[in-house]
Amino acid sequence: MNNILRNVLMRRSTSQLDIRPIQDEELMEILEEGKMLSNATRNQEWHFTVLQNRGLMKQLGASYEKMLARVHGDIWGDPAGTGRILVESSLLLIISGHRDIKYAEDSANMVFGGMMLVAEKYGIGSCWLTSAPGLLRAPETQKVVAQLSIPSGYEPLCVGVFGYKRALTPPHVLASADNIVNIVK
Repeated sequence: MNNILRNVLMRRSTSQLDIRPIQDEELMEILEEGKMLSNATRNQEWHFTVLQNRGLMKQLGASYEKMLARVHGDIWGDPAGTGRILVESSLLLIISGHRDIKYAEDSANMVFGGMMLVAEKYGIGSCWLTSAPGLLRAPETQKVVAQLSIPSGYEPLCVGVFGYKRALTPPHVLASADNIVNIVK
């Protein structure tokens, strides 16, 4: 099986990440690939913020837990400990762009997905945090966000974490049911 297909089939989001810093050359390759990925907005200009400051990550983690309880409490029940993913990962990646460009958020999510595949080849786990862009727009986090140097006119569109996997689990391919595809000609 070729490496790209292997990464696509075997990659799984994980919240079991190590805080050990990602090696600079691996991080740079993930970022370079992200900058080059095509997207629906014709290679829109992105801004990548890599947050590795433990104190700021801890502040965002506490706010993330509160936000999830407020917004998703009816679905998740008690989200206690959900902010831990921000504290127990090596880094938080924020992809910012111009929200007024059509499909900007979808495109940022596609770029992040590609970066997750690049990370997988190094044994680096990742998790896309779907609610986190809202967290970074919330009034209670603006003091932290101000320290991230996101350029004027840019807005967080996609957020996720990366880190070396704490426990390597044997790779497996999810079995699929036979009735999940319809082909209409």
